[in-house]
Amino acid sequence: MHPHQFHIQRIDHMGLVAGMCKELGISNHLDSLVPNQSEHRNISFGETVVSMLLNGLGFTARTLHMFPEFHADKPLDKLIRPGIKPEHINDSVLGRALDQLFELDVSEVYLSLAVKAVNVLKLPCKALNLDSTSLHVDGVYNSESDVDEEDMHCIKLCRGYSRDHRPELNQAILLMMTENQAGIPVFMKASSGNVNDNKNFKKVISSHLKSYREALNNRYLIGDAALYTTDNVQILHQQGQQFITRVPSKIKEARELIDSVASCEMTPVEGAEGYESHEMLSDHAGVSQRWILVRSEQARKSEQKTLLKKMLKKSEKEAEALTSKLAKKAFKCETDALRAFDEWQSKTI
Repeated sequence: MHPHQFHIQRIDHMGLVAGMCKELGISNHLDSLVPNQSEHRNISFGETVVSMLLNGLGFTARTLHMFPEFHADKPLDKLIRPGIKPEHINDSVLGRALDQLFELDVSEVYLSLAVKAVNVLKLPCKALNLDSTSLHVDGVYNSESDVDEEDMHCIKLCRGYSRDHRPELNQAILLMMTENQAGIPVFMKASSGNVNDNKNFKKVISSHLKSYREALNNRYLIGDAALYTTDNVQILHQQGQQFITRVPSKIKEARELIDSVASCEMTPVEGAEGYESHEMLSDHAGVSQRWILVRSEQARKSEQKTLLKKMLKKSEKEAEALTSKLAKKAFKCETDALRAFDEWQSKTI
């Protein structure tokens, strides 16, 4: 190269991504899962996955493409390993890596990586948070095809309850668990777009939760009301897993407790001004539990304001109806007027 010539390579924010990949040992860990790799390969399985991570997190405002062109101006010797060239990261290599991930089971691979990340970062994982979201997809899919919904490896792209407000499009469901300290996802699994959370959560706690408890030693599992079903509560109890969730108000015992709040002895919640609570023991689903009824003064005032608005609106409509139906009508006597008013009132209630 001529002394006055120079070559520019862009690292941007990918140095941070590559640095974290090296700190967590992602490439070496993945290669340990596939020990019998070809000696003549230019880039290993683990390094290929790292290149995908760099690609996926490398763009800021354009469609993602996993092509050598993306890596052409990147210092791969610094980001991955000396000796790797952009042309080594081609479609064939990427395809084989994706096939290998599928054969290993992506969720199981992710679990091992997540556990490694939690341990390397020394995060005290006291609780896992379980939730789901929907991701809509464009295009035409055969949503009526025969797909075994019990097979978590094969999902339907079909319509269901849309959390991203696109009910007219097909969708898939993404289940996720995060650790409570830094919010790092430790579990991800795709599901058919029409499967509800109750069923999905049951699959997760039945098939995966025990492994996560053994690996992360979390004390609690936290989820929304969809987690609280008779089957799920009993499964969690059998596994010795403590859980925190909201009890659905459709359960008779919970509804009765809410209705009796006026007669409950409420205690101020320490450190939370404006909140009061009442504790009770329950054995719903045959499992001993501690239920906490919480009352918020701010929420009460807000609900009262909303209720007053609804009552005022209803009164205005009734007054308008009364004026149009009865006020303009002449009656022979007071008795006839009161009888007509009673008849009108009985129809409006």
